[in-house]
Amino acid sequence: MQTTYLKDYQPPAFLVEQVELTFILEATATEVTSVVHYRRNPQAPNDAPLQLDGHELTLLSIKLDDETLPSSAYELHAQRLSIAGLPEAFTLEITTRINPEANTALEGLYRS
Repeated sequence: MQTTYLKDYQPPAFLVEQVELTFILEATATEVTSVVHYRRNPQAPNDAPLQLDGHELTLLSIKLDDETLPSSAYELHAQRLSIAGLPEAFTLEITTRINPEANTALEGLYRS
């Protein structure tokens, strides 16, 4: 895991206004759906993408304002999701699958 230093922090490109989480709990295949209402941070560049970090996640779906995003609309890397060209305010729904039993880092959702 890469170390992040305080000097490397930047203001977030988007501010979170509301979060709704739904869990379908299973020991080895938990589905998590997040519905997050965002608005662009006036202190961030207008063209800055939304970047979300995650570890050991399987992306199942992404919806922007109730419309499914095609895979060409975002970049998915091993530990980061990046979405560019977003409006000033929007709702993003993301569904992922995780394995709490295999999470030995004890970060996020894990089984103890």
